Amino acid sequence: MDKRQLSRMIQRLKAGTASDEEKRELEQFWEDALQAPSAVDALSEDERTTLKRAIYANIQAKIKRTSEGDHPAKGSPWLWRAAAALGILALTVGLLYWNFIRLTEIRTEYGQREKVTLPDSSEVILNGNSTIRYQRRWNDASAREVWIDGEAFFKVRHTADERKFIVHLSDSFNVEVLGTEFNVKNRAQGMQVMLVKGRVKLGIQGEDRQNYFLSPGELITVRDKHPLVRDTVEHRPYTSWRSDTLVFDQTSMQEIAVMLKNVYGLETTFNDSALQERLLTGELYSFDVDEILLALARTFDLDIERKGNDVRISNKAE
Repeated sequence: MDKRQLSRMIQRLKAGTASDEEKRELEQFWEDALQAPSAVDALSEDERTTLKRAIYANIQAKIKRTSEGDHPAKGSPWLWRAAAALGILALTVGLLYWNFIRLTEIRTEYGQREKVTLPDSSEVILNGNSTIRYQRRWNDASAREVWIDGEAFFKVRHTADERKFIVHLSDSFNVEVLGTEFNVKNRAQGMQVMLVKGRVKLGIQGEDRQNYFLSPGELITVRDKHPLVRDTVEHRPYTSWRSDTLVFDQTSMQEIAVMLKNVYGLETTFNDSALQERLLTGELYSFDVDEILLALARTFDLDIERKGNDVRISNKAE
């Protein structure tokens, strides 16, 4: 079943309106997940908790039915204890399994950056206001999978058995690689993949499911209700942030304002709307937002005033 159908069934289970057939399907889903743990990774925390509680409640109900029902040795203390022990064992195994498959989540605050080493020793650098989720242990039988909100730079380790490494940006946009270096961005404005080394496959699902293969130097941008844009570009404006450098190449002030909001949580206003379209080219060497604002003002002859999270940008007074 697809994720949307599964989520609806779990919500009905939580509300107490799931049919017997849906309950059986969810039980089967849980059993299947024992063989393929990544099946539950895409569920929300609330969905996983609801499903877990329902499975455990079902185990307890089966224990009760076994202890109270008719069977050849009705009333036999050893049989009741055996049934109870079996149920407790199942519950314990379920708890251990749940802890095994639970996703690790690492989140950066505004203006924070963090380096993450994944279970296969691949490396990820998270930009500010970003989140990565992944299964805490990876086995040799399944693909390596992570989920990203925000922005991250990946250095993916190639495995001898060429296991897939999949980055999920949304339900319909996935990046599949073996060993490579690339930058991904998943923000409110859209999704972006910038390939530095290696080769990646982008899977985009929709009315017309398509796959795109990128070569080094290629950039893919996907925005809601806009066609996919594919360009060949210099990667530094998209990846230099990881080394405390911001590279602007004909970058509009509006794009810089979006970056300040996404990474640092700042709201930017302009005293002149035309200033938003001004294009800047140059490099700034800092990750501290106040130093960035000061460098912007000095380098591009601007007046920039910050009060808390509010920033006002004006043309420099004569």
